[in-house]
Amino acid sequence: APALAGIKVTPARHARQIFLVGDSTVCDQPGDPYSGWGQQLPQYLREGVSVANYADSGESTVSYLGNPKLWATVRPLIRPGDLVLVQLAHNDKTTDEATYRANLETLVAGVRERGGQPVLVTPIVRRWFNPDGTLNNGTALLVNGLGVDHPAVTRSVAAAQDVPLIDLTAKTKALVESLGVEGSKALYLTDEARDNTHTSVRGATAYAALVRDELVTRHLVPKGKVRVG
Repeated sequence: APALAGIKVTPARHARQIFLVGDSTVCDQPGDPYSGWGQQLPQYLREGVSVANYADSGESTVSYLGNPKLWATVRPLIRPGDLVLVQLAHNDKTTDEATYRANLETLVAGVRERGGQPVLVTPIVRRWFNPDGTLNNGTALLVNGLGVDHPAVTRSVAAAQDVPLIDLTAKTKALVESLGVEGSKALYLTDEARDNTHTSVRGATAYAALVRDELVTRHLVPKGKVRVG
């Protein structure tokens, strides 16, 4: 009779990882109706690319770097070839420009020291309309109380450090404005919680698709490794 001669375990080939460093607009939320775009990103990726979502609610560049459970935990896990997407701004309400810039530079350097590829991501917009139907105001576009234009600083750091940039501020602004005051409510928790900062599952899924498209456009992930639709 056939007999078991032995069992052999062959380690699976290491999948390329996409680490996410961010706040509540990116993180895995515990339940409906909240969802961060990072929570929805895996559905758009095929075998061989995985998402490690280390985004956390309430984090700023200051707190993310300072919390031993966050950056100090993430950084050693990064392997050569991994992507690390950084979107931190919503909670940097009292961070001055020099500190914000330096913190982004610290994150970029830390990723590169591990052999990873940093990618800076400008923050998703807040759904805060002007009377003319645009989002051309500091609240929507993440300009803090000190006058720090977070998207602009992020773009500047990306250019200076030669880091790929996903301008999610511009992409989400265009989408929200195209849907209008009423149509864009479904992307956020406007009706459920009068919340125009955090996304619904629908909004997070739409924003994850924008990130997917940018990853392919910028040749960070091969087209064959993503799902469309």
